[in-house]
Amino acid sequence: MLEEAINTLKEAEAEAKLVLDEAKRRTEAQVEDAKREGAAKVAEAKEKAEAEVSDLMRTVERKAGESASDLVSNMENKKAAIGAKAESAMHKATALIVERIVTHA
Repeated sequence: MLEEAINTLKEAEAEAKLVLDEAKRRTEAQVEDAKREGAAKVAEAKEKAEAEVSDLMRTVERKAGESASDLVSNMENKKAAIGAKAESAMHKATALIVERIVTHA
């Protein structure tokens, strides 16, 4: 009877060891699956973030180009206006000089 109890205990221990080994194997497999899923989600998030950054950079570059074009156009208009004022002032000065020369001659 004692021998039978010892055998039953050994069988129970062996069975418990098998159950623990199987549980350990399943747990390790689940951990590996979770790691793979996590890595895939990180890679997906990275790709999405890179695409968003790329889109934002294109938008910023486009808007910067538009702003630069507007600024250049505005500066060209101001340059033309200043040139016109300078030419007008030059004509007035020339007319004044000619008038003084003619009236004093």
